[in-house]
Amino acid sequence: MKTETLKIAQLFGDCRQRLYKENLQQLECSFTFCMTKMPTKDKLFETLPKISERDSWRLMMLNENGDDIFDLRKGCDIGEDYNIDTLQPYINESVRLVYTIHKAKKNKVLSVYDQSLLLAFLKELAVMQFMNLFYDNLGNGLVLEIWGAVCDRFSSNSIAAVGKGDAIPQLHGNTDNKERRGECIQYCQWNNNLAGLLPNDVFIVNGDKNGCFASLFEQVCILLSVCYIADFSSVDQSGIKIRMSGYRTIVAEKQSILMKNFSFDKASVEQWYKIYNWCYTGGYTAERLTIARNIISLNCPQPDILSLNASTLAAIESNFKIFEKDNVRQYIKVRNDVSKTLLELQEKVNTIVEGFTGDFRKSVITLGTFFLTIVVVRVIAKGDMYGAFTTNIFLLSLVFIVLSAINLIYSRKALDRKEKLFTKHYDQLKKRYKTLFSEEEIKELFEDSDPDKVDSHASYILWIKLRYTRLWIIALVVFLILVFAMWSYNLFESTNLYRIIKVIYSCCTRNI
Repeated sequence: MKTETLKIAQLFGDCRQRLYKENLQQLECSFTFCMTKMPTKDKLFETLPKISERDSWRLMMLNENGDDIFDLRKGCDIGEDYNIDTLQPYINESVRLVYTIHKAKKNKVLSVYDQSLLLAFLKELAVMQFMNLFYDNLGNGLVLEIWGAVCDRFSSNSIAAVGKGDAIPQLHGNTDNKERRGECIQYCQWNNNLAGLLPNDVFIVNGDKNGCFASLFEQVCILLSVCYIADFSSVDQSGIKIRMSGYRTIVAEKQSILMKNFSFDKASVEQWYKIYNWCYTGGYTAERLTIARNIISLNCPQPDILSLNASTLAAIESNFKIFEKDNVRQYIKVRNDVSKTLLELQEKVNTIVEGFTGDFRKSVITLGTFFLTIVVVRVIAKGDMYGAFTTNIFLLSLVFIVLSAINLIYSRKALDRKEKLFTKHYDQLKKRYKTLFSEEEIKELFEDSDPDKVDSHASYILWIKLRYTRLWIIALVVFLILVFAMWSYNLFESTNLYRIIKVIYSCCTRNI
């Protein structure tokens, strides 16, 4: 682009001074010269460089006082805005020609017309400015289309650099930026004013990692990865400070924070990124970070450049496997304890049921024994049933039946209280282990004992209470009817009518 824009200036005279600047928003080329020629509008239009359809251009000529001589824009009629007559007074005078390309991002693609100019701009940025700049332009992905002959080609999950005419790569982006940033703030002392850029956004997964452009992203990837692992990290205008405490303490500080002076061990970038990604993947984030810090502290020979030994990640993973094995042992022990406690609850259910059914048996046996005792004693003593159920005996029998009914009510209330106590213990136990087990495991462990489930042990208590209450009531009713019948019969035996009937019956049986 430098050569193409220089040709514009050469249409008017020989350049004494030229200045090129490019960032993500625009490319500006400025030329200072003594105007000695005046090209036609057709020649000027032919010389304008080709740019992307999504971008726009502007060409201005200024006199020594900074006033416009002409101001041309993309889409305007050059024939009306460019007039040779207006240039005539400035022949042999010093003028400045400014050509600007205003960039527009479309379908994730943004133009880069000269990679070396953009690199020069980026290297003069502070680290924070660099990261915030790319985060502000990131959106759902950013593809830098480089038009110059010098072109780094690479891509991360969210950012890519391609040559003009190259196929646009598919960028997956990151949907977990807020989640991971929140986890980092939770588990690390985060004292950064960084934007929401993740290591995933700048870690190069495809392409050439050795180019100057790609190297900037590699350096930022190391810094971000370390910030998401370290105990403490601070990145601001005053510099960079990182502290990581493990078996020993690692401290890395840099006072100069311009990108051109920003240098970490590039050979360690992949390990740092994989360690960061491993820490925030698969659960146990706090434990993973602790293990990673311990091992890193023993495998970082040069903390100032954040270098790592080649076996660091493997050592971290091996230590985590040991941690998992210990966890599995504890997990199995806790599951066994839960199962044992649930079995004890089940035994309590059986005890509750046996207490209620035992009360029923005792009450029925007591009534039956009382009734049979009266009948047997009377028959053995006098040889008949007459006088066995006097009014006093009848009233005494009613007292026993009423006491049995009261015992039924008391036993039911006692059973209800024990059932509620069982449910309370069950809920407390379930709540206690919710922090240790997943929802699926809690469901699996406690399902059979769930008081709200049909055919559970609590449901068995309800079934026993209902069935035995019915049996108890039926037994009381039967005893009541039997006692009343015997008392009525006893009263009937003492009447004259009964005696007359008995005499008539005796005479009839003799005659027969």
